[in-house]
Amino acid sequence: MREPWDSAASAAEILNGLGGRWALIGALAALRYRVTPRLTTDADILADPVDGLAQAFEAAGYTVTTIASPGEEPHLLVIRGHGDQIDVLLTAVEYQDVALSRAVDHVISAEDVIIHKLIAWRPRDRNDIASILESARPLDEDYIEQWARAWDVLDRWREARSAR
Repeated sequence: MREPWDSAASAAEILNGLGGRWALIGALAALRYRVTPRLTTDADILADPVDGLAQAFEAAGYTVTTIASPGEEPHLLVIRGHGDQIDVLLTAVEYQDVALSRAVDHVISAEDVIIHKLIAWRPRDRNDIASILESARPLDEDYIEQWARAWDVLDRWREARSAR
């Protein structure tokens, strides 16, 4: 298995070749803002669903599993091969489009990492949020609250803030 940063670089080459918008999410994005590093085994990416996306990864020798709810457009590409574990979440709702538009250097903002982590809310996600809050970086808390309310996770945001 390759390092997740190497997997992300391979994915970036393919995504840039297609010309669509994309950004790192998940642990790799959190690592940009955390006080302390943590391990991860995959590269998570948010991307616009451009034509030929799955085919471009397949042409590069990857196996691509497309995940879609019945009657819906695909929302996730699970990409494996060359020792890489890459998950590409395809923009499907307004929030994802907003988060992608706020990304800098192909990494979602600290606020958007927090929102993603509030939605997932696994122990490692809580740890990511705590470490980002510990960094004392300025955050647009109004933005976080707006989207936490929209995703019905405002209670989680309040819990995370009170724990710091």
